[in-house]
Amino acid sequence: MRSVHLAASALGTLLIALGCGSAPPAAAPGASAGSAEPGAAALAAPITGTRKKLQGTWEIVRYQSDRPISKEAMPLMGELFDSLRLRFEGTNASFQVGKTTEQHPFDVADDDGSEFRLVARGGMFDGARCKFVADDEWQVVDKGERWPGLSVLKRVH
Repeated sequence: MRSVHLAASALGTLLIALGCGSAPPAAAPGASAGSAEPGAAALAAPITGTRKKLQGTWEIVRYQSDRPISKEAMPLMGELFDSLRLRFEGTNASFQVGKTTEQHPFDVADDDGSEFRLVARGGMFDGARCKFVADDEWQVVDKGERWPGLSVLKRVH
């Protein structure tokens, strides 16, 4: 496992803004080309398939970065594993670190039943490739600047 590099300032930004997504993806299903959010038609659709499977609360249980992590950032990384939660409820995603919470509409794109791309403009893992590896576990491959690498999430019971 390669070590990960996230400067303390990048982690500070993560903790404050939670804007941890990758580069903006193509428009979500039902969204116009200039839209910054998942389309109204997609958000009004019944919660089925992958969106239904995501419903609930998840925590990151493993992270393997694409970059080395600085010694200064390691204690903050440890804190994230104890306090980072993602919650999908209806068509909204909440990203919580400690007492800081950020909400974004979410959708899935390029969905084949087990692999999909998460769409949560401005939110964590926006545009990342995701894959269910079990009913209560999925992995995220994010190529963004703030959270690059592989994350594994498990459902919180």
